[in-house]
This record gives sequence, structure tokens and C-alpha cells, in this order.
Amino acid sequence: MSLFDGRFTLNDIFELLTVFGFCYYLIKRFILKEAPVPSGALKKVDKEKILSCLQLLYKNKKSPGQPFIMPEELEVKLLENPHDPELLRQLMCCISAHMGIDGNHIKLKFQDDAALEYAGNISTNGAFTTINLQLHDYYNLDVLTAILAHEVMHLYLYYNGIHFSDTLSNEILTDTSAVYFGFGEYLYRGYKIIEVNLGFSYHKVGYIRPEDVQFIMEEIKKMNQTNVNLNKE
Repeated sequence: MSLFDGRFTLNDIFELLTVFGFCYYLIKRFILKEAPVPSGALKKVDKEKILSCLQLLYKNKKSPGQPFIMPEELEVKLLENPHDPELLRQLMCCISAHMGIDGNHIKLKFQDDAALEYAGNISTNGAFTTINLQLHDYYNLDVLTAILAHEVMHLYLYYNGIHFSDTLSNEILTDTSAVYFGFGEYLYRGYKIIEVNLGFSYHKVGYIRPEDVQFIMEEIKKMNQTNVNLNKE
């Protein structure tokens, strides 16, 4: 560095920024006990947007779905080996069956590419549907279940013609639908921030936060109670 001989170069600036960034990380991580997570991962979703999603679902489907229960034998095997392709395919079929969809007609492909921005995506063309699933080593069973539930929910909403006009609203609708139809506990656990590389980086899947999942589940309880009261009258 040339600070001390009177010269200050662009490289000096980059070095200083690196030092300041590392110090900032150490302070937040070990002194303030806060994860230095990108602000985008903590972005709050407008509750009015979530409520509009619930209203759209209720308008089209009336009653929320029952909680999804993973088959015990499959869960035991997946806990031992959560990245096994055949077991994940079975899980995808179970999630699809919960939504009244035949998962045997869905092709499940696996990737492990940190350069890709998505945790999973889906493409459909009539009878041909493909789900691409990222298999990062830090994705546990809850994360993978939440991703698969989200992607299958895309297909369900597509089949039923339930959608908004813009992409982000549809993604929030898809996450809200996953909670609405019984996958709330998996999204709550799977959408938490993941510590990667011993805390030097962080990762999060999903378009909503665990706090949003809780909010949706509370609203569904209110909805169910209202339905019970109406049936009693």
C-alpha cells in the first residue's frame, strides 16, 4: 500500500474496503451476534399482498387444505440421505398427490450450480412438466421439501387458472398457497436463513420469511374459525 509515501491508488481503496468489510463482518457476527445477511433476504412482504393472495385462494378454493404428512418410512430414509434422487422423486410424487396431481408425469432434474439464482424452477408444456431442483450440500430435508412444495404449487395454480398479472405477486401467491394447502410447517423451517461456509456467507430460499408463514397460518386459523361459526348458525 502506498498511503505512507504520499500516494493513494485505486488498489489502496479496494484493499481498505476489503479490510473494512471483514471488520464489519466480525463485529456483526461475533460482537453484535447478528448474521451479516444481504438485505434482500430480509425484505418484508406487504401483509396486504399476502391477504390478497389468501382472498384469491379462498374465492377459488374456499377451504384450506389439510396439513401435509410425509410418509414415515420415506421421511426416515430422507433424513439419512436427503439428496438421494430416487427418494426425492418419491417425495415430489407425495407432494403432488397431496395436491391431487399425478407426479409420475413430472420429470425431476437435479443441479448443483451456485451461479444459478433459483433454488428450483418448473416448466410445463401441456402434458410435459419438468422441475429443476438445486441440490446444494447445505439444503436439508426441510429446505428441499419447501422448494418442491413451491414448485408443485406452481403447477397446481397453473392447472386451476389462479394467478396475478405480475411475476413477483405470483411467486408470493405460490408460497402463500403452499402454506394454505398444508405445507406451512415445512416452509417455516425451510425458509429460514442458512449459514454457509462457517458463517462467511448466508443463503435463503423462498419469497417470504418464516414470520410471513406464521402470519399466513394465523390468518388461516381465523378463516377456519369463521367457517365453523357460520356453519353453527
